[in-house]
Amino acid sequence: MSDLYLIRHGQASFGKDNYDRLSPLGIRQAGLLGRHLLRIGLRFDAAYSGTMDRQRSTAREVFQCYTDAGEPVPELVQLGGLNEYDTTAVVAAQVPDMMAADPSLKHDLERMYTDKESFKRVFEGAMLRWVSGNHDNTGSESWRQFTSRVADTVQGIMKAHGRGATVAVFTSGGPICAALKWVLGLSGERAIRLNWQVVNTSYSRFMYNGERITLAGFNNISHLELHNERSLITYR
Repeated sequence: MSDLYLIRHGQASFGKDNYDRLSPLGIRQAGLLGRHLLRIGLRFDAAYSGTMDRQRSTAREVFQCYTDAGEPVPELVQLGGLNEYDTTAVVAAQVPDMMAADPSLKHDLERMYTDKESFKRVFEGAMLRWVSGNHDNTGSESWRQFTSRVADTVQGIMKAHGRGATVAVFTSGGPICAALKWVLGLSGERAIRLNWQVVNTSYSRFMYNGERITLAGFNNISHLELHNERSLITYR
């Protein structure tokens, strides 16, 4: 059997002009993860990430811990199939019909990035419409297309690394839960609701061979919990 670790990026810059970069806390989370993985003796034979800055930067911070300790690290391979779905495009495609059905959402939309409850109402509503597959928009990636490209990418990684390999994949919450959907046969709604529980720099472990892939651990955050600082546990 081989081990595949799907690692979510550190906290990004939510509410900033450029979301796709690690916040100072996100950098710290990634460093804590790197030191933890090093301490428990985990070594990787291969490493992958999406092409997004927050994913690549998380990998860089984690592997810097290994380099500082004199441990070799694999070359990071970037694959667009590991990128997160385009949240802005999904919401933009769903909001017009949502507002037509419920005009009061206009106020939530105006406060979406300053009020958590408003964000939750708009974001969750748009995501649930998206994963249903009943409101696809030709101008943006559908849920079916998204989950298919993640599953295809993960299968490609598995085929590239045979028996006894340990592989790190630095990605985002959406691809992690797309992988869970594929492996566990989850509905779209269950998968997207799991997505909202994936903590920054958590890791989920899958075991695989040439015949099957199995979930062995989900959303591990022991590297954060050991520091007993609630502020380390973030979801965006």
